[in-house]
Amino acid sequence: MSCLEKKVREVVKNYILLTPGDRVLIAFSGGPDSVALTEILFRLQKTLPFEIALFHLNHQLRGEEAYRDEQFCITFARERGIPLFVERYNVQMLKNLEKLSLEEAARKARYTLLERQAREWKATRIALGHTLDDQVETIVMNLIRGTGLRGLMGMRVKSGSFIRPLLFIPKSEVLHFLAEERLPFVEDSSNWDPSYLRNRIRLGLFPFLEDLNPRFREAFLRLSLNIHDEIGLQEKQPELPWEKEGEVSRIALASLYSIPEGKRLLAVRRFLLESQGNLWDVTRDHLKSIMHLVERKKGDVLLPGKLKCWIQDEYLYVASRKFLLVDLSLWQFAITLPGKNILRELGLCIEGRIGTNGVEKSEWQVSLDLDRCYPPFFVRNFRPGDRICRGGNVKKVKEIFQESGVFWEWRRRIPFLCDQEKILWIPEIALDERAGVQENSKRILHVTMKKYEE
Repeated sequence: MSCLEKKVREVVKNYILLTPGDRVLIAFSGGPDSVALTEILFRLQKTLPFEIALFHLNHQLRGEEAYRDEQFCITFARERGIPLFVERYNVQMLKNLEKLSLEEAARKARYTLLERQAREWKATRIALGHTLDDQVETIVMNLIRGTGLRGLMGMRVKSGSFIRPLLFIPKSEVLHFLAEERLPFVEDSSNWDPSYLRNRIRLGLFPFLEDLNPRFREAFLRLSLNIHDEIGLQEKQPELPWEKEGEVSRIALASLYSIPEGKRLLAVRRFLLESQGNLWDVTRDHLKSIMHLVERKKGDVLLPGKLKCWIQDEYLYVASRKFLLVDLSLWQFAITLPGKNILRELGLCIEGRIGTNGVEKSEWQVSLDLDRCYPPFFVRNFRPGDRICRGGNVKKVKEIFQESGVFWEWRRRIPFLCDQEKILWIPEIALDERAGVQENSKRILHVTMKKYEE
């Protein structure tokens, strides 16, 4: 057994990263770290009964190189008989659409799709190949941004369902293991692009630190672990009874108010960390803005990565999208499209116009092929048995609600745009593909829904 295998086994044992019967989804890029992690976990299965599968995301950013990596992953998994899930995603489009940096967009796509696949495969653990070098890079980046003590902790070896078995291992040991075992891997050319801060730290700062202290990585590891221990000793963590439905998480304001005011900000931070699995680029100023919402019991805040945080019905919510809700129990109203409709009973304004250009950017908008709709139109709320066509299949709206993170008490408050034949659109949730715009669409109906206040 190699030295690296022994170290990883010790980490798995000491931090209880795996238990018998676990289903482990490994984030697999085909690079050295993910190959080493997969190979070690693959061998570990001989002594600990658990399942593994691989997830590979083609970001479609590096042309032929990205498809070379994808094919490598397919071959690697096939040779070992390991299930592999492959996704292709246009990260550049996400960057432009949500006005994110390329790093933010890639990270958001990667984790969103990884977690979705984990849910579909019913994984109990998600394994990431971060090494000690990645940990040092993260701590230095946090330090440059002006982090607090928690930022100096860096990543955790175990955080919710995420595990990082290689987190205490220097990259040099990973590369030595691969060479010793003659294991192939692919290199990502973007790792040498100096336009990324993480690369500049690794390529420019690390050699300087190594000259000052050849064991600087171990020093940063001690720093991380010491701060983790100190914070653990200082703080007795209160219970946080938060809930999660799909991608939407919430915590009752009453639960936050029951925590002493001096520790409330830490509780909000912990809620975000536990519910989202990370706190990328969330600063103390962001947390203070959320605390302001909690104190006022109303409002909303936009966090990095287009994450939304808002107060509603005595809860603090966090999600990547916010649903449009109205306050009537059972309702249906006829509307005229194209045209402007003000529905005072619902507090909604629904406007539609025909044109080839998109409408002014709004949180809730859709474009429909008018020739594939059957007017007159109306809006109504949820009924048992409702269905909508999505992904080539007619699905129950109830199931889509569950996947989207719609809490049960919201279900009758979300407006549905309908024609005489079907549900056309549920804002922020689903569009019936039978009414979607096609390449040959001639009349495009742009519809916007928004809150109406007199």
